[in-house]
Amino acid sequence: MDRSARLPRRASALRLTPQRAASASPSPRKGLAPKPEFPPMSTHHVAFAAAIPDRILAQAEAEDARRARSFLLSQGWYERRRIDWTCSLAPAPESGQSLNRHEAVLALDCADSASPTKGTLAVSVTVNVRQGEDPLEKARRVLDLPRRGRTQRRVRDPQSLWDRGSFSAVRGNSVIGPMPPQWPEGRMLTGYSSHLGSYGQGGVGLSGWQCNRGSWIILPLTGSDGWIWLTREEIEPAQDFRSVKAVIDQRIVGVHPDQLADFPPWEHRFAGHAQVRDMPDFADEKATIERFEATEAGFVLEAANGLTRWRFAMGDDLPRPIWAGSREPRMLAEGESVAAAFLLAHDCYLEV
Repeated sequence: MDRSARLPRRASALRLTPQRAASASPSPRKGLAPKPEFPPMSTHHVAFAAAIPDRILAQAEAEDARRARSFLLSQGWYERRRIDWTCSLAPAPESGQSLNRHEAVLALDCADSASPTKGTLAVSVTVNVRQGEDPLEKARRVLDLPRRGRTQRRVRDPQSLWDRGSFSAVRGNSVIGPMPPQWPEGRMLTGYSSHLGSYGQGGVGLSGWQCNRGSWIILPLTGSDGWIWLTREEIEPAQDFRSVKAVIDQRIVGVHPDQLADFPPWEHRFAGHAQVRDMPDFADEKATIERFEATEAGFVLEAANGLTRWRFAMGDDLPRPIWAGSREPRMLAEGESVAAAFLLAHDCYLEV
């Protein structure tokens, strides 16, 4: 059996950590108001519209009108981040809309021609938001459109034994070195784990992506599952290629039990709580990494196989759960950089 294919798993909980013990207790923490299990929510219909950019129209000439529409639809969807959209927002009736599962529709309006010279695109999606959440920003997040992100950094306390920064120091013979920025693109994604970095029992929760069943991309971010979102996107074109439906499942990778109501996760394996095991086996998905971008604040890693795409993302524009330690969402410290932290490793067995 290939040693690199065996992912480390979070050790079974023989005893509860202080944070987990507090969340498992039926009585509220002293000094904290009980958190409502289901905060007020509202539902909104969000629509985006735009003229088809000239750069797309210039390449739309095809054998017939149907093929031309197919090209315009696919380019409109996959190039949506580069299109200048106008948007509108309207309240929608309560319909049991999920917090994380959405159905978006991209509609095309153009002449029935093999070489259309103009046309419009319209994208619509319905979102459910918590009280105080901006429905337009959530719709942009679901559709992976450009968003606002307010950069916030905390000041580290050099005198504190507990403030060791957001990233773990990875040692050992497994480490190859810093990852070149364009290294992931074109490689097949064959594994993912958010449980890397053993310290004897359990782990420090680093994230790693295996490529081509060999080397691993490592993000040595402690407790990374609470920072990273994963989106599954599957599109289905209409037979006449005048519209395309996108089924989008967008969730945080993992979360502490006291945040489950606000952040449905892909994976949840805390003792005493119902388990969630929806993380796919990427060796079976056979998806190729087509996009990798990293900045000081975060990253995007997107892999695709046919009409299905998987997108890992982290950034200041994405919501973060409240951390049990500080009772505030986590922030990177001043001077820390996600882009500079990425490493390459021979395997996923890391010393921290």
